[in-house]
Amino acid sequence: MPKVGDGVDAVTAFAGAAVAGMALFVPFTSRTSIAIDTPYQVASMANSVPRATTLGLIVAVVVAVLVRPANRPGLVWLIAACGAAILGINYFVGHAMTSAEVLTTQNYVNALVGGVIFGVLCLCSLQLRWAGLGFALGSVTVFVYGEVVALVTSNMLSTTDRAVHSPSALIIVAVVLLALNTVRYRRSIRSPIVPPLVADVPIVPIVSVTVLALSVLLATERLQRAVDGQRANAWHIALAVGLTIVAAFVAALLLPGRDGTGVLLAVSLAAAADSLIDAEQMGWYLVLVLLAGTAGILTGRRWATPWAVLFGAAALGAFATISERLPWSFAWTVGTVALAGVAGYAFGSIRISYWPSAVLGLGALYLPSILWAIPTRLRNWETGPHPMAEATAGRAALAITIGAAAALLLLYRIRPGTPAPTVKP
Repeated sequence: MPKVGDGVDAVTAFAGAAVAGMALFVPFTSRTSIAIDTPYQVASMANSVPRATTLGLIVAVVVAVLVRPANRPGLVWLIAACGAAILGINYFVGHAMTSAEVLTTQNYVNALVGGVIFGVLCLCSLQLRWAGLGFALGSVTVFVYGEVVALVTSNMLSTTDRAVHSPSALIIVAVVLLALNTVRYRRSIRSPIVPPLVADVPIVPIVSVTVLALSVLLATERLQRAVDGQRANAWHIALAVGLTIVAAFVAALLLPGRDGTGVLLAVSLAAAADSLIDAEQMGWYLVLVLLAGTAGILTGRRWATPWAVLFGAAALGAFATISERLPWSFAWTVGTVALAGVAGYAFGSIRISYWPSAVLGLGALYLPSILWAIPTRLRNWETGPHPMAEATAGRAALAITIGAAAALLLLYRIRPGTPAPTVKP
């Protein structure tokens, strides 16, 4: 039976993961009086989001590698609380701004601080049973929200009028809860009297995340330029798919043992999620997302296999190829709930032998995929003047998933044996 402290850990980890995920994944929007409706402003906003997310993930892994040797939960909660407070200051300062151009800078600030929070919380929460459940559910909720809600459109003014995507109330709650947990774990904040003589700071995870993040960003931006110049064809998409798969496999191979499995799963699932239909808001469907995500996490903790995640990602990609033939509300509902279940299962089934590998494997879900550069009618991330067929996005996601499956088979052949089940969210 969970204790009161376990419940506090779970709720705190949920709030911290939600705040960190929004800072990494969701564009910063300030008060509604700021108009973002010129082509330059929209382009700056759209370009800054994937770049900021890439930078934030690299920071998350670097922080996880640096903090892991300390093994002090109190210090982790303190760092996360300070990061959430900085996010709050950034948002409140943004509400006082009158220039839309400053949002690009604030996106980078958000992503950097969000990366710090995500890295330390992931490292700490996954070592605690109930905190791990809260962290996983918070991350899944933000991931699904960011994938199926139109965050950046051709009319940014209407987007900012609709909602502030990272609510200030959530940040305040996260700061309070993280500060409370810092007090609860205050005895483990200080360093030991005799520090270790050898620092455990391996560089391999940092190299791995750099290879993956920069390669995926390069492939996305090159494909986007081809789409904007009306030069994109099947070969451009195939090249971007190939670069994504190769980068994911190299990043997975750099990690110890079979820890790289999470990277391949994340790349395929992120692509499948990007192929789904968007909506203006989630509304009461958030309840279904929470239920499906929780069920997926619990199932993954009990029966873990990477092939189930790849199968789910392939099913989502295949579903996206026929979604335009189905009623919009039905296609969106099925896609959203299925994505929540598969993403939850992916979080729950991760098994690694080195803690920072979990930060990379789970954080890679937030990376932009090449599908961000493929404009379609029902997906509102509009990066090109002429939308492509919905099936194009689904086929690209399906190709990435098939490539990730082949890469996983090769990884298992190179790294025989079973991965150590160290982390169980």
